[in-house]
Amino acid sequence: MSARYLLRFDDISPTMNWRVWDRIEPMLHAHGIKPLLAVVPDNQDTKLMVEPPRADFWERVRAWQAAGWCIALHGYQHRYETRDGGLMGINAYSEFAGLAEPVQREKLRLALAIFSAQGVRADAWVAPAHSFDVTTVRLLLEQGIETISDGFYFRPVRRLGALWVPQQFWHFRPMPAGLWTVCLHCNGYGEAEIARLQSWITTYAGRMASLAELARSSVARPANLLDNGFAALLPLLRALRRRVPAK
Repeated sequence: MSARYLLRFDDISPTMNWRVWDRIEPMLHAHGIKPLLAVVPDNQDTKLMVEPPRADFWERVRAWQAAGWCIALHGYQHRYETRDGGLMGINAYSEFAGLAEPVQREKLRLALAIFSAQGVRADAWVAPAHSFDVTTVRLLLEQGIETISDGFYFRPVRRLGALWVPQQFWHFRPMPAGLWTVCLHCNGYGEAEIARLQSWITTYAGRMASLAELARSSVARPANLLDNGFAALLPLLRALRRRVPAK
């Protein structure tokens, strides 16, 4: 079975880099790609304040969701409060991991209240900095959010009662099989990055999947020894590759 790919864009907010996004979005429509968009409900991270806020932001989010694009809850305010790497251990800072349950619950309540007020459904969870903990997962399930976009697995798995759709790459690469989510941050894109994305889309469009399609077709089993072994090995291989000097 050939590999499938899911395209994910993080840090979607009213103050994102619209000059870049308005060039990317037509590419996605032209190739019928339905990405996962990680939307920050109430962005307070100054690093994500690239342009003045768009007044029609939530109207656009509703339109994306109506078109079958996945809208994920990307934290609450994208502000880091702890030095906890959480379940993933990728980054040593978090908006959620390590915080007491009542604090996390209130953050999720406020975030989902904004989505609800704007007529937007949270299709999945994307943690800022990939950092969240067991408490976060339990609270997400309480709120009816059962899908998490994260983990270094090679297929969707069940873990802690949730469906984990893995997110392993930050650029496209040919794979023989499995499901591979490529996470992109386009706020800092220039001409070279836009051209590279166009090339990726042209090459991989025929193997792109949407989260809704994956949820319908996936038979996600509990993570087994092979899944967990692969999830542990992949970040080690990535770290080793970064240390090997280019020839």
